[in-house]
Amino acid sequence: MNTIQKIWKGSPNFWTGRKGYKPELVVIHIMDGTLFGTDAWFANPASQVSAHYGIGKSGEIHQYVKEEDAAWHAGRVDAPSSKLIKTNVNPNLYTIGIEHEGKPEDKWTDAMKQASALLIREICQRWQIPIDRNHIIGHYEIYSKKPNCPSHDKKIINELVALANGQTSNQQSTISSVVEEGIKKIEEGLAIIKQTLK
Repeated sequence: MNTIQKIWKGSPNFWTGRKGYKPELVVIHIMDGTLFGTDAWFANPASQVSAHYGIGKSGEIHQYVKEEDAAWHAGRVDAPSSKLIKTNVNPNLYTIGIEHEGKPEDKWTDAMKQASALLIREICQRWQIPIDRNHIIGHYEIYSKKPNCPSHDKKIINELVALANGQTSNQQSTISSVVEEGIKKIEEGLAIIKQTLK
C-alpha cells in the first residue's frame, strides 16, 4: 500500500519514545482554528501542545511528531468514557493524535474526511490497531471537559471508522441489498426442491 503524502512541520513539544508503551488508540481532535494557525501554535515551545498530525479542509496532511514519540494532545483525563483508558498512565504514551481544521460546529469537507480515513487506516495497519469505534475515539472520550472535540456531531467518528474500513454508506446499503437478493434466491431454490420432493 502506498503511504499517503504528508508534509513534515515538526513540533518541539513531545517526549522522545513512549516509555515502553505503543500506540493503541487513535484520538480525533478539532483544531478550533486553521491548519496554518495550528502549525504555528504547535511550533511554539510555550504552547506545550502538539499532535502527531493535522489535516486541513483541503485534505492536506501535516505531521508534527513521529508516531514512535509521544505528542502532547491528550494528557489530561477527566471522567473518561472510553473503556480503553489506562488508570494512572498518561494517554499521550499510548495514543496517536490527529487534529482537523475548523470549529466544532463546522461540517467536515469530503477531502478532509477521506484524508483522515486513509491516515487512520495507515496508522492502524502500522501498529496493528483494530479499526473500530473502541480504538478510534474522540478527545471528549478521554477529557469530558472538551465535550465538542472533535465535533458537535459525534457521528463523524463513526463515519471515519467506516471510511477507514473501506466502506461508504452506499457500499453498506449495496452489500445488504446483495445479501437480501442472495437469501431470496436461496429461499426460491429451497421451495423448488421441496416441490420436487413431494
